[in-house]
Amino acid sequence: LKLCIGAPHIRAPNTSCRCLATGPAATMPEGKKVQTDTEENSEMLKDAFQQSSLAMNKFEDEKDISKHIKHHFDGKFGPNWHVIVGKGFATYATYEAKTHMFFCLPPLNILIYKMG
Repeated sequence: LKLCIGAPHIRAPNTSCRCLATGPAATMPEGKKVQTDTEENSEMLKDAFQQSSLAMNKFEDEKDISKHIKHHFDGKFGPNWHVIVGKGFATYATYEAKTHMFFCLPPLNILIYKMG
């Protein structure tokens, strides 16, 4: 069993997490929920969805997807962005206020935050 990121429950390994509505939510184009401390309609959040979709269409490797998103955010919003892309992971991180975004674009989960 794995502890879901930002959620107060446990899920079985290799299962999709559907618990992302535990924090402040913003609506993605497909109606999915996102866990974030940014404003609901912020440019940063819109860029996160747009660049993630673009990278997923362009690259197959999770490392390349995360690198694409990181380079975009470093260039547009300043350095020290961290991007984690994967099917199943947990994290506990310190981040700068108004820079944490975690969402699911099936089949991948994407975590973007700034620290440093």
